Order: sequence, then C-alpha cells, then structure tokens
Amino acid sequence: METFTPAAERWLAAHHGVITTAQLVACGVPRRRIERLVRSGVLIRLTAGVFTVAGSAPTLHQRVLVLCSTYRGGFVTGPTGGMLEGIRRMPKSAGLHFSLRHGVHPVDEMGVRFRQSTKVTNADRRTRPDGIVIASFARLAFDLAQDLSRVDHLSAVNQMLDQRQLTVDELRVVGHRLCHPGRRGTRRFLETMAALGETPQQSHPEVALLDRLRARGVPATAQVSVGPIHLDIGVTDVRWGVEIDIHPEHRQLDGQQTDARRRAITNAADWQVEVATELDFDDVAALVERLVANYLRRRARLIAASA
Repeated sequence: METFTPAAERWLAAHHGVITTAQLVACGVPRRRIERLVRSGVLIRLTAGVFTVAGSAPTLHQRVLVLCSTYRGGFVTGPTGGMLEGIRRMPKSAGLHFSLRHGVHPVDEMGVRFRQSTKVTNADRRTRPDGIVIASFARLAFDLAQDLSRVDHLSAVNQMLDQRQLTVDELRVVGHRLCHPGRRGTRRFLETMAALGETPQQSHPEVALLDRLRARGVPATAQVSVGPIHLDIGVTDVRWGVEIDIHPEHRQLDGQQTDARRRAITNAADWQVEVATELDFDDVAALVERLVANYLRRRARLIAASA
C-alpha cells in the first residue's frame, strides 16, 4: 500500500490535512507516487495540485486552507478572519469571506464570498503557522467595517487594540490607503476611528454601555483614571463613574477584596461610582435609565454646592 513519508505526515498533521503537489514533492513524495495515492483513494484531489487526506474531518480551517492553496495571493478576511482570530461580535452566519485581487476569476463555490480589490499589498496579509493566509489585523479591521454594525465594529477594533494585535497608527495608515467615498465600509471605519478613546475598552458591554450613555447626553469617556486605578467609564468633571463587574472573579473572595480596595480609593477621592453587574445587563434599557438619572443628580448636586 502506498504511504506518505514521515515529513509529509508531519506536514499534514500541522496543516489540517491539506497538502499541495509542491509540498508533497518537497516532503519526499515523488509525483508518480502522488498519482498512485490519488488512484488508491488515500489522497483526494480537490483542485489542481491541492489535496486532502481521505477520511480527514472537513473543518472550517481545512476549507480556508484549501482556498489559500488554490488562490495564491488571496487571503481570508471579513467575519471568517475575525472568527479564526477570536474577534468578538462576529455574525453567526456570514459565509466564508476570501479576498482576491481584481482580475482573478475564481470558480463559484457554495458558501464562499469572494471579495475582490485593487488595493492589496503584501502588508495586507500574513501567513499563520498552520499555513492559512489571513488578513493583517489592520486590513481585517478595515474589511470588517462593511460587515458589522457601528457598535460591533467599534467593539471589535477595541479588542484588537486592547490585545495589542494592532495600533492606532496602523489603523490610520490602512485608512489613508483604503478609505474612499465609493468603497464599502469607509464611512463605518471613519466613525470607529473618531470614536476610539485614548485607552482601548476591554469588553463589549463597556463599549455598548458607553455608546448608550453618550447617546443620552452623558459626556463620558472610557478608562478614566482615579489615582492608581481606572474606572471603566467616567465623567471627570463631576467625579462620577461606572464599574462593569461582569466577570466571574468579581464573585470570588480575591475579586471582592480587590473591589473593596478600589471603592476605598474612589470614596477617598470623592467619586460617586455606580456598579453594573451581569444581571443589570439583562435589561440594558433599565440600566441606562438608572445610570443617566444618577449622573444627572450628581451633576445637579455639585452645581448647587458650588453656587
């Protein structure tokens, strides 16, 4: 029975069961043996020169790697790229997004959305250790602007900034190169750039709540410093802020002690700090009403005291 070389087996294990003719030859499998492996059903030819191993589980990673191997120069982007990189707020079902240069004529494939662009450089893509070619984080941030709502796009970009996958300068560079009135996503990308704070927000609830408070006229900002700590949301002028306690550690003893120390610091600085818990986010509208009302009372009280 025809078999692979140890080098080919290692390649297949590290690349989701996908291999090309060139890679098989580089791994010591002669072309004649490749044809025998295909005839015997050990290798499945998917496209010209691209194979998978018979019996390997068809996964998203395998499918996108087949596309990357078939269309050299292309790259995964949009919601598919965001999902592969663990970016939050990706659509549940958006098809498989793959970017190609204009002039390439892909074969229609069910579930694949080919996105073609004249603006593609080597800086727009990177190759992961498993062989998948994916949009750079800056290019991904721009491409996602045509797929996500305003708040979800702002949230996704904040996550990439918070995890240091990109920088604001990199966003400015890609925006300068790609933004154009006729290009989809441009307006949303520019809205996100205008809404970014000095410090990235760490969770979607922070982004969404700050957005709602601003829509109600509360001039809040993210990550406001009070001595050695940072409040999730705050209005420095009236020393009013919000802490979003949605993570499990807040319910543990260490977390409770940390929260108590933070409250002592804000109390000593004469800050009024509201707490928004996981249960509060079950009714976001009611949470926003409470916070807006408390902010307005705090503001009125300080104005009256200074009159």
